[in-house]
This record gives sequence, C-alpha cells and structure tokens, in this order.
Amino acid sequence: MKIRYLGHAAFELVTSSGTKVVFDPYESGSYDGALGYGPITDAYDLAVVSHDHPDHCCGDVTSKAGKVIDSAGSFDHEGIKVATFPTFHDETQGSERGKNLVTIVEVDGLRIAHLGDLGHPLAESDIPSLAGVDVLLVPVGGFFTIDAKIAAETIAMIGPRLVIPMHFKTPKIGFPIAPVDEFTAMMEHVEKAGASEITVSKGNLPDGVKVIVLDPAL
Repeated sequence: MKIRYLGHAAFELVTSSGTKVVFDPYESGSYDGALGYGPITDAYDLAVVSHDHPDHCCGDVTSKAGKVIDSAGSFDHEGIKVATFPTFHDETQGSERGKNLVTIVEVDGLRIAHLGDLGHPLAESDIPSLAGVDVLLVPVGGFFTIDAKIAAETIAMIGPRLVIPMHFKTPKIGFPIAPVDEFTAMMEHVEKAGASEITVSKGNLPDGVKVIVLDPAL
C-alpha cells in the first residue's frame, strides 16, 4: 500500500489492487486563504470525511468519489472494510466545534486509523477498537485538535506500529497551531522521510512504535 500525505489532514491511500482512498480532502484556499495547500484534483474510489469543515471536506473531491463515508458505522467498499465512530472536535462534547469521526480502514492486511480533528483525549471505551492498529494518522498541532502531549499519550494507549503526524503548522498554514517538531521532540524513534509518500506492508512494519514525518505533497 502507498500512503501519500497531501497536506493538513488529507491523505491518499493506494491499495495493492489500485483502489484509491482519500481521507479528509481539504478545500484549497479556505478560511480566507489560511489553508494554502494546493487543490486536490485526483478522483477517488472512496472518500472518508471526519467532519464538514472546509479544511477537512471538499465538495469538488467528494462529488467525484465513487463512495463517500461521512457518518458513523461499518462499511465495506470494493473489499475495503471501514469502521467509523463518533468523537468530538473539542473538549466540551462538541459545543464549540462540533462532532468528529475516527476511522479505521482495513485493507491489504493492514489496519489504518485516521483520527480526524480529534479534540479531546480518547475515552477508555474507544481504545479497544483502536488497539494495535498498524498505522495511526494523528493530529498533533493543538488549538483545534489534541496537542503534542495528548497525541503522545494517545499513541501510548493505542500502541500502533507506525505513526504519521498531521494537522500541524507549515508555511502553507495560517492557523495558530504548533509545528510538528513539538510532537517529534516527545517521541523516541522518529524519521523524517524527506518525501510525501511511503510504501507500507505487513512485512516492513517496525517492531516498536516509529514516527515517520511526511512532507506535504501539495
């Protein structure tokens, strides 16, 4: 499987059979230009959306997708199993920024979890479904989501093999969020890929928890 970091919280997965999945495709230029990543122009077989804010949901992308998942439940699309469950975008039960979906995708013998705009520590009841996922895509920038410290604590509870941070400050982001270095400073095994894409299989997963920082592609 290929995992490509498009930018912000958007990722592209290409399975071994060529099926294309996108997580949280953003609307380029939204929030008066604060989201400065370039437009996502590819068409996808499956789009998974954690919530409907413009930095996580782009109608131009979802309208072209073969299937869109934007609600809680269990789904199966072209051999890809998807499970989503509700969380919140803040620490006040959604009263400030609304709801958020956490997603687990199973394909190519791997389990990949995307935490969306998770804005609070996970409840103990949420951990069993996430425990031992192979790849965890986790927000680390704080302010609108969990921060570096809570991200590190979440990783310790879940125990993924590979962690890819997202939703952090870059020169193309005008939001008041923290850069990725605040998170990586808390982690032991960190690699900066120097690229936007990696290939992951069950056979090349690390033995312990490893963080790989990908460069935004757009």
